Order: sequence, then structure tokens, then C-alpha cells
Amino acid sequence: MFLACTRDCYDTCIFRPIYEGGRLARLLPIGDFPTLGFTCARGAADVKRLNSPRRVKRPLLRGERQTLEVSWERALEELSARLKAADPSRIIHIDYDGNQGLLTWYFPARLFNLLGTAATDYSICSSEGHEAIKLHWGRSYGAMPEELSKRPVVFWALDAATSFIHGWALAKRAKNPVAAVDVVWTKTMKSADLPVVVRPGTDVVLALGISREIIQRKSYDAEFVERYTYGFDKFVEYVDKFTPEYVEAETGVPRTVFYKLVEFYLRRPITVIGFAIGRTENGGDAARAISLIHALLGDPAGFFYSNSGAWGINFAYLRGLHVAKPSKVVPMGLVGARISEFDVVYVWNANPVLTLPQGDRIAAAAERGDITLAVHTPFMDETAEAAHIVLPAPLYLEKDDVVYSYWHNYLVYNPAAAQPPGEAIRETLVMRRLAEMLGVADHQLMREDPWEAVDVAIRGAGVTLEELKERGVVRLKPPNYYTYPTATGRVEFYSETAARRGLPPLPRYEPPPRDRLVLTFPPNPLYTNSQFRDVYGEPPPLVRMNPSDYVGDCVVLWNEYGEVKLRAVADPEVPRGVAIYLGVGKDLEGRPINAVSRGEPGPYGGTPKLYTTYVYARTC
Repeated sequence: MFLACTRDCYDTCIFRPIYEGGRLARLLPIGDFPTLGFTCARGAADVKRLNSPRRVKRPLLRGERQTLEVSWERALEELSARLKAADPSRIIHIDYDGNQGLLTWYFPARLFNLLGTAATDYSICSSEGHEAIKLHWGRSYGAMPEELSKRPVVFWALDAATSFIHGWALAKRAKNPVAAVDVVWTKTMKSADLPVVVRPGTDVVLALGISREIIQRKSYDAEFVERYTYGFDKFVEYVDKFTPEYVEAETGVPRTVFYKLVEFYLRRPITVIGFAIGRTENGGDAARAISLIHALLGDPAGFFYSNSGAWGINFAYLRGLHVAKPSKVVPMGLVGARISEFDVVYVWNANPVLTLPQGDRIAAAAERGDITLAVHTPFMDETAEAAHIVLPAPLYLEKDDVVYSYWHNYLVYNPAAAQPPGEAIRETLVMRRLAEMLGVADHQLMREDPWEAVDVAIRGAGVTLEELKERGVVRLKPPNYYTYPTATGRVEFYSETAARRGLPPLPRYEPPPRDRLVLTFPPNPLYTNSQFRDVYGEPPPLVRMNPSDYVGDCVVLWNEYGEVKLRAVADPEVPRGVAIYLGVGKDLEGRPINAVSRGEPGPYGGTPKLYTTYVYARTC
């Protein structure tokens, strides 16, 4: 029996459950690839969460004066009444990757899509990079995990030593050189053979400068360029202005370091492009430019961003998008700002009050009674504390599901390893009961058994549900790297695909403002977004700043969205003009740090630019 961790994480660790006295005691990481016999502090703590005092065990209804435990029937009657009374376009569901199981995350959206409600664009994490890279390659998948142990590696905008520990281990154990590019001194940067610090929002300049240098030295793969690419001459002309002098002036990278990075690329490394890049100023353009370095090198499998699109899993089918569509789609970074457009908000698999930009506005709207907020959740988190209707959900260890990875190519059938507490019910059953109350249970999207939908969805990956259940783990076939579903059928240096959509055909650069602090959010090793605070406590409300930006040990960071009050530490390792808050948390007064984060969507996939949040600082 195997279990795969369902966290929003590259590694997707695979475990053997260990039982003692008939109860799940711990999870043993498999010694084989890809888990390599170890896991992180979060994966090791999941069994502790089964009995967390913050578990939601029974449905709750919150009134003006008190919160009551009620029956499932009563809670769903209240929810269905609110849904029936609202115009579908004024209902929005918010769900994301709190659990990556196909039944937990994707399938429940069927109900809302058939009702014609609003939806988010699922853009908070990786969407910007996916859509940006596709403009040139027609796909966004890349290197298979094993490649990280065969070649030098560049970790670009990714603290792999903290948040991609198995990819980091493969690279380091192989003893091949490692380079890292980031805006702050992360654990990865401090351990890399070649660390490169760039100014926030200027990664695209560095990448285009590398391409120019490769072209100038005639070190590109002319045969690959001729056979498989389009628009090379226009690209050559475009990058000519990204000289080493210009790169140094814009990015702050000294020319000596820049030339070392160029030499590093001539060794044909794997570039791991972090999701963080898409959450920054010019981030989608940076992802485009970084990927094109590998087109120059004739190395179509030389970069890795996310392999979720490589396996052939039909996620759209699971959500019912082949039959029904949402009435409107709202960028995730703008849900808080646009909360007045809705009367009912239904949440599962997410904690938007804490994790979305201006998510505090969702809680404020619920408190005023402007919206009905309902959440299906295992824990009393910030969204549940603000909600009118709270429904208990099981953890991933307490239900059957199918789990994929966006890094490795193992598909895993997860059998339930423990019983959920109290009256926790899985997401698919709640949707079915709601569908009955709303009179849509006979719709084809609701009639189809969830497991049959999973079987349809994974057949594109070359496996049936029956086979997966029998084997437990199936290794999927690697993708074809020489097929490019672009407008020209080639890798497009000059993107006709983009031009036909009214987008810039070449990666563009808009100089970011430099008159304010850039607040950014490197990962905290103890937490996956807002999860595991029940085990490790609240992250400290602390910001680190360069001594030249430090205004005191208590600082208010403020901008047009709001303000937060934090403890501050002067740290000479933090670059000038940058402020660092680890992870996702709150300020000294319990306000979400994301109250000030930037919700402006990127131009390609809509990911908010929250990692380049511009703020001013003053003393408390």
C-alpha cells in the first residue's frame, strides 16, 4: 500500500503507511526514487494533524450572537437556500490546491459550472509561467526529474533547498555545479556554486542578455534553430540591445558574474524556473526569456517549470467544462478587491481570507453581512472563522483519491488510511447532496459517478482506474519534446502565437519603479501556504530589511491596499530596497500580511504580482 502527499508541492512524496495497534502511526518515505527515503517537516507531521484540536467535526452555523453545531441536513438546507436566492453570476466558488487529489480539488467544480456561477481563474500560483512559456513552445512541460542528477542545474527564482527538497537533493548528490538566481539570499543561494542576485522585476533582462551573449559567441545550436524554430532573425535583432553593460545597469548583476552565468549556460544545464517568477513584475516575460535560452542551446527538454500538462490528465473533464462553463471568471488576485460583486462565496480546498491578495476584504464583507460565506474545510482557519456556514471535511489520509505530481511522472492511488473524526464528509458527497437540494441531481455532470469521471480523465495518461487501483502506483510515459503546438508548429523565438492573440511576440521589459520598497515572500520551510500552523504555531509577524531601509523595530508597511504592522529586523544580507516576510501569515494585530499584497494580474496567465508588492515604511 502506498500513499502520496497531496500538498501543493513539487516533490509529491510517496509513503508507506505504518500502523500500530490498528491505527495509523506514521508515514514512512519510500527509499526509492523519487522520494529517496526522506521527507520534509510538513510531510512528517500529517499524521499529527489527524487529531488536531482545530479539526472541524460537525457543521456550524454562525448567527449574529452565537455559533451553533447543527446537522448536515440543516447546514445544507441553509446553504442551498442562499444559493437558490442568489443570481448565479453573483455566486463564486473559491478552490485551489490545498489537496491535489483529483476528486478533492477538481470534481466538485462540476456543480457550480452547471449552475453557471462565477469562478476564479486558478491563477494564484503557476498560471502566468504556463501561459507565457506556451506562447513560444506550445507547451510548458519540460525536463524529467532524473535530468537533475545528470547535468549542472540553475535554480531560477526558486529556493529549492527549502521548497523543492528532492530536486535539490538530486542536484547536490550528483556533485554537478549548481547556480541560483534570486532577488534575496535564500538557503539555495547560500549553498549554490554560482549565486546571482538580481533586482526585483529584472530577471527578463538577465535572461535576454544571456541569449544575446550566446548568439554573439555563435555558441547556439544552428542545426536545431534551423530545423525546429521560427523567428530567429527577429529575436537576434531584438536582443541586441541587452548588452552586458545594460544588463548590469538594470539588474545590478556585475559583469564578471554575468559572464560566469553565460559560461554556466554553455555547459547546457537544466534550468528549474520557479513559480515565484510568475508572481513578479515582468515575471511572465522572464519565464518566456529563460525558456528561450534552451531553444538557442538546442535543448527542448532543458528547462523545467511544471510537468502537470505532460501526463495527459483531462482536468477540464473533471470540472465538467466539456458541458458547462462559469458565467464569469475573476482573476484570483482580484477576488478580494471585487468581493462586492457577489452575494454568496463557497470555498473548499483553500483559505482565501489569509492567502489571497486583500483576502481580509472577504472576511470583512462576511462580517458586514454583504455576503454569505460558506466553507468546507478540515480545520478552523481564517476563512472558517469568518464564515456563516462551516462544513467538516476529511484530510487526505482519511479518503480515497488519485494523486498526480507536477514534477515526477508517478500517478498514485491513495486509499484511506484513517477514519475522519466526527461527521466529516468528502467533497464529492457534499456536492451530490447539494445538487439534490438544488434540483440538478439529474444533470449529466451530477449523474456521472465521480470515479468514472476519474477513469475518463486519466485514460489520456495511458492508464485506467482499475489498473491504477490494482498497482497502487503507475509510472507515466515521458512526453514528446519535439512536437510544438504553436501557430507555426515550431518553437517560436518571435511568437506568432502571441501576435495572433494581441500579445507581444517577444519578451518585453518595463523598468519597475524604484521609489518604494519591494515586499516579497520567500517560502517558510514549516508551512505549505497557510497549512501546518496547527502543528508548528503561527509564523512570526516579522519583516527583514536592509539597514539602509530600516526605520525601527516596529514598522508599518502601507500602500494603496492597506497597511500591516510588523516587527522589523535590520539584516545586511537583505538587498537594499527589499523587505522579506517568510511565507504567508499575519501582522502584529492579526491582520493577514496579504492585506497589502499586490493583486494586479499578469498579462499572460493572470497570476497576481504579489512577490513584487510595492510598499512604504514608517515606524509604528
